[in-house]
Amino acid sequence: MTGRDDFDDVDEFFARPKSPRAARAATSLRERPLSPPSRSRRVGASRPVARRAQRLVPMPVPSPHPADRLTARRGPARPSRPADGRGLAERPRAVAPARPPRPPRSRPLPVDGDLAHRRTRLRLVGFVVVVVLLGAGITVRLADIQLTGGADCRTVAVIDCKAYGADQRSAFRPIPANRGGIFDRNGQAFALSVPEPSVVADPAAVDGPIRTARALAPLLGGDETDLVEKLSQRGTRYQLLAATISAAVEKKVRALDLEGITFEDQYVRQNPSDGLARAVVGETYDDGRVDKQDRQGQTGLELAYDGELKGTPGRIAFERDPAGGTIAGTREKVRAAEPGTDLYLTLDQSLQYGAEQAVADQVSATGAKQGMAVISRPSTGEILAMVSVASDEEGNVSNTGDNKPVTAVFEPGSVNKMIAVAGAMEEGLVGPDTVLEVPDRLQVADHQFSDNEAHPTEPWSTTDILVTSSNIGTIKIAQQLGREKVDGYLRRFGFGSATSTDFPGEVDGLMLPLDQWSGTSIGAIPIGQGLSVTALQMLAAYNVIANDGVYVAPKLVAATDKGSGKRATEASNGRRVVSAETAQAVSGMLERVVSDGTGKSAQVPGYPAAGKTGTARIPQPGPHADPTDAYQDANGEYHYESSFVGFVAGADLSIIVTVQDAQTSIYGSKVAAPVFAHLASLALRNEAIPPPALVRGAAVPELSASAREIEGEDPGLVTTTTQG
Repeated sequence: MTGRDDFDDVDEFFARPKSPRAARAATSLRERPLSPPSRSRRVGASRPVARRAQRLVPMPVPSPHPADRLTARRGPARPSRPADGRGLAERPRAVAPARPPRPPRSRPLPVDGDLAHRRTRLRLVGFVVVVVLLGAGITVRLADIQLTGGADCRTVAVIDCKAYGADQRSAFRPIPANRGGIFDRNGQAFALSVPEPSVVADPAAVDGPIRTARALAPLLGGDETDLVEKLSQRGTRYQLLAATISAAVEKKVRALDLEGITFEDQYVRQNPSDGLARAVVGETYDDGRVDKQDRQGQTGLELAYDGELKGTPGRIAFERDPAGGTIAGTREKVRAAEPGTDLYLTLDQSLQYGAEQAVADQVSATGAKQGMAVISRPSTGEILAMVSVASDEEGNVSNTGDNKPVTAVFEPGSVNKMIAVAGAMEEGLVGPDTVLEVPDRLQVADHQFSDNEAHPTEPWSTTDILVTSSNIGTIKIAQQLGREKVDGYLRRFGFGSATSTDFPGEVDGLMLPLDQWSGTSIGAIPIGQGLSVTALQMLAAYNVIANDGVYVAPKLVAATDKGSGKRATEASNGRRVVSAETAQAVSGMLERVVSDGTGKSAQVPGYPAAGKTGTARIPQPGPHADPTDAYQDANGEYHYESSFVGFVAGADLSIIVTVQDAQTSIYGSKVAAPVFAHLASLALRNEAIPPPALVRGAAVPELSASAREIEGEDPGLVTTTTQG
């Protein structure tokens, strides 16, 4: 009989179909009363050996008692083995104890048909409700994640959550902007951005990162492991594999026809002028890189005008799924890039080239350390050329990366004497023909100043003093003007402040405050020692005289073009420094310097050149051979800055030339003035400026006989520098 535990329900057991014989046995058993259970112990009822013995020796069995029938159904009791070895048939049969009767089992109640239908319907309805609720929960959760970002957004406003969710889906790829070009005044390019192909990948579309990397690595010259890592970034749709490849490499990569590999143009800065005006134009970071301020320009005007030049990048916006792929059915939004603004400089390429060659040749010929030159138009402040070259340890001369005419200072020396003379004339203290008694030595405080050449005390006019570059005569004029006005005129001529070119790194120069002047300052500063200026500041000061007494700030950018045509930049501000009469008088005396004085090497055939020579010692870093002399180096030697600054009267052209530490001569008249003459001739031809009409300027006296005998110019003997 099968145990009850094999069924899940008693009703199921009784409802199970049975064979006819089993049904009859079950009915007979239920209908017959059961006798009390026997107390005798049943022995070995479960052993199969007794059953086999019973089959071998059948024994007659009388009609059993009802209790015996139950026992008989369970099988005969196993006889015990007799001790005397008699056969099994002769042994008495053991009687097994009777099992207690089972309680009567109740039949299942009949189920009403309508009730069963109702139960079925209820079960179906419940199942449907559970499925609907489960689906609704999943839908709400997906919407929560997609629209609001899920749990990260449960504590903020609904509007913010939606914005957060939209941000989670939003993605974009940048479109680089074309950087504006830099051109000269005639439209010749100094710097341009040209598109060059770069290899990019869509990792989500790459078919086998390892295989693709193995194919690309030999062509791109990169590390295969790095390429595999980039191509395996399935969470992004954009990876830059190689920037700005050559056309030959592009052709080979295209021939591979790799899935997920495409090309994108990137703009690369090029200099068609081959480094011309390198220090002025400047440089950009390689491969489109930027600094911490997001600037692509690194030096020069590339840095100063980076905001205008770099333009505004565009982008392609799309919606992405969690894996970084584009969501099907969404549309890409493209915002085009806006190119940068083009700059048109005041420089002239042909004149710039000629100036660079002339200064480099002179530096090389004189064994100098470096040289500078600036060519400008005094009436507008426009800079036509700006040069800075230097010699390396092997003697090779090339353009510097630093635009030294605005970033480096030097003590001007004798070229500074013009300012003290112009200031005294503007104040009415002297005129071109005012005569002063000029000895060759003068004690000022604790220092004795002297002229370059010994001479007896001479009655020299102001013109004689300026033409011969007399230190003593200039100091005597400055003493009449006074320290406050000397300082005031120096600043009005532009010293002590930048020239407003907006050039990065431009310095103000060094001017001692009046309260820091020593007893010797009134003697040293007027002759160009104890202060420092840039080459551009000194040229701007001489432009005041060339421009009838009006200072006009130097200018480097002539026009800009944002794509709608060139627009001229604002004109430089002008301010009057001295009267036109004073300017004309000083201009006449400076012409005498070139025609009869120390600047004869600066003469320009057919044109009235005016200017001043200068030779100044260069302060040296310590230690000094003489601790009291800051201009001596450790070997007791002096180093000099030789210069000439002037203009061509009536031609609206001014030039400054400086040569540092020349080995052939220390004097500006020897190493700087000849370069001025060459550059002036070059510029006059380039600008097609005819010789000016013979217009008589202010009357200046002829040089005295004693003044004509003076040939040299004095580098000065002051031992203290601008820094004290």
